Amino acid sequence: MHPFQSFCYLNQDVHVPEPSLVNMMDGGESILSSASETKAIISTESSCKSHKETERRRRQRINAHLSTLRTLLPSPTKTDKASLLAQVVHHVRDLKMKAVGSARQYSNDCSSGLELEENWPYPGEVDEATLSCFGHEEKMIKVSVCCEDRPGLNMDLTRAIKSVRARAVRAEMMTVAGRTKSVVVMRWDSGCGGEEDVGILKRALNAVVENRAPGTGSGQVVQGNKRARVFGLVSDVDRYRI
Repeated sequence: MHPFQSFCYLNQDVHVPEPSLVNMMDGGESILSSASETKAIISTESSCKSHKETERRRRQRINAHLSTLRTLLPSPTKTDKASLLAQVVHHVRDLKMKAVGSARQYSNDCSSGLELEENWPYPGEVDEATLSCFGHEEKMIKVSVCCEDRPGLNMDLTRAIKSVRARAVRAEMMTVAGRTKSVVVMRWDSGCGGEEDVGILKRALNAVVENRAPGTGSGQVVQGNKRARVFGLVSDVDRYRI
């Protein structure tokens, strides 16, 4: 018996492909080139899909903005984008003109000697209190207070009005970005409304604006608060500051 034996099995049905003549001649470079082309095609298709997705989202955002613009129009209609934008611009300009007209009308309803910015309902950047005549009634006066918003501001203003034995008949308040403007139309009680009462009211309003009114809701002076300005009674010809 031989110490080593070798066995060889040959399956006649198994076909081993031979390398093509081209691959043999170029050393397999054609196979590498084909693989690179396949990767390039896959990368191009992926980039194309990504571009399509980005474009789809962009169109969705544009359509959403256009839908929002249509809601701004009083009677929206299905029109092209250019016509829609033109209608929105025209509508916004019309609203701006109406707002200016309303502000002027608001100014005309008040004392004729007051400027437009003094009658503007929105709070300004300056802490101030203003007293002005209201209408043609001697017992009616308008109080305007502009300052930083705080808890207890309305209560402090009410105390200031009651300190001169007057009562509020109409009040408006506007708060924007932490600033508040309160406009109160008040009526003097019988026998009140003289120069002494006006002086007391001025000092009380000054204390309210500077947040040092007795029993104030916040209990302390607001840090960094600007010095208040209090204006006296404003007529058609004069206005003075104290």
